[in-house]
Amino acid sequence: MSSFELLYFPINNGRGTITRLMLNVGGANWKQTTPDWPATKENMPYGRLPVLIETCTDGSKFTLCESKVIERYVAHKFGFLPSDAKEAATAEQYVDNISDSLEAFVVHNFREKSDASKEKLVTAVKYLISKHEPILAANPSGHYIGNNLSYPDFAIYFLHFVLEQIGMGDLISDSTAPHMHKLIKKMSENPSIVSA
Repeated sequence: MSSFELLYFPINNGRGTITRLMLNVGGANWKQTTPDWPATKENMPYGRLPVLIETCTDGSKFTLCESKVIERYVAHKFGFLPSDAKEAATAEQYVDNISDSLEAFVVHNFREKSDASKEKLVTAVKYLISKHEPILAANPSGHYIGNNLSYPDFAIYFLHFVLEQIGMGDLISDSTAPHMHKLIKKMSENPSIVSA
């Protein structure tokens, strides 16, 4: 079985987090390494992190960068994306839509920190809820796809996690988004997620 090394900063709210969660829940043999940054920047494929290095059973290495590409690869590898192309595309569509709210979080928390950026974040999350609550409500399992954890489940969990870190976790609550909230609560009780 392959082993994985995730090169990323020692933070739990960045572009490597969803990958880390999926590796841990997927039972991968993996470790996270913090490179000497920025000294090693020029050695990275595109001069940025995260980078995933897979060491295959034959000893060969496969290196990926770009966070969304890494996430999709890990999701495919560990069964967090359906094998059916249409179902997989639907799941990735959900993730990309969740990414709009994550980008609004990045703009507000790391770039602008203004009333206007906060309002844009609130608007993005409310729009997301209006579109994603019905999706989750339609699946008796409470997941985005099928009966088990999938890539979009990890993405919505991560969105709520970062919102909580800036005191805005109540945007996705039992009263505002009961199906999202139930899924997030269930995931927060998973030991493999907690320990990631």
